[in-house]
Amino acid sequence: MPKRTSSLFQKHRPSWTAPVELLSFGLYFLCAVLLVLSRIGHGTLTDARDEIVDLSAPFLELASVPAVEARRFVDRVRLNVRVHRNAVDEIDRLTTENEELKQWQWRTQLLERKVAHLRKLLHAAEEPALVYASGRVIADARGPFVRSALVNLGRNDGVRVGYAVINGDGLVGRTVEAGDSVARVLLLNDLNSRIPVLVGPNGARAMALGDNSAELQLDFVEAGATIYAGDEVYTSGSDGVLPRGLRVGAVAGEPGAYKVRPFAELNSLDSVSILFFDAPAITRTDPDAVVDRGGALSALPPREPREDRIVSGTSVPLPPVAAMSSPVAGQAQAER
Repeated sequence: MPKRTSSLFQKHRPSWTAPVELLSFGLYFLCAVLLVLSRIGHGTLTDARDEIVDLSAPFLELASVPAVEARRFVDRVRLNVRVHRNAVDEIDRLTTENEELKQWQWRTQLLERKVAHLRKLLHAAEEPALVYASGRVIADARGPFVRSALVNLGRNDGVRVGYAVINGDGLVGRTVEAGDSVARVLLLNDLNSRIPVLVGPNGARAMALGDNSAELQLDFVEAGATIYAGDEVYTSGSDGVLPRGLRVGAVAGEPGAYKVRPFAELNSLDSVSILFFDAPAITRTDPDAVVDRGGALSALPPREPREDRIVSGTSVPLPPVAAMSSPVAGQAQAER
């Protein structure tokens, strides 16, 4: 029975199956030939493949446009959903923060009225507001032993030696030299920088010392003081040069080896402000400059020399300080 069925199928097989089988065999053979030629790196096949790729590139690009546009549409939808969600969260956060700020504003106004009332009762003297001038850092000196910067402000702008220099983050340093239009600033981390500070909420007295590194040493801490990492450090004003309360940095490190990480980024200073705080120490060491000062950058303003000196009954003019040798000039400035 099976043999009769197979013979009947072969007898009634369509006539078009033979060309199909021949075409399939030809395609298989062509694929095998192309595979062999591609494996041996035949130049003709490589050129033909490049031509086919060049011809099909525009069609492939055209066919990919719908997919690209669909992907962009999905990305835009996701972005809009994310932005909307973030906007809603941000609005809620700002609304809550605004309510809290209104409460703090009311408390601040109440405290200000109380403080003003207490000041009137105590006849307290009002602290004068600090005047300042802002400028740009035009040069900085970085080396193994120097940390300073030049600011385009000088004595013509009212700058004097010893003024505090700050930026938006906190204290940067103080002026050590001043010319007519340029001043040199000794940065906090300079080896010669010594700043009396207060540490923490209890105001423990200490000294912030520069050592030409990124952080300051915290030394000479008063006995019995309790210091924790993260405590804020600010100037004490006990040196009679810097005003009290300027933000310096935060305590870092471990107990016994605490350091101060400055708030200001001292390696990338751009704009700074110089505070005109005429403390007694500044007035004594850097008196008001004379009118004719020559414009040189100096630590102290030049003074008019005495007209002459009597030696053995003879009037001998006094040589200017600039004409002396450097050790003699330094001694003359120290004696002044």
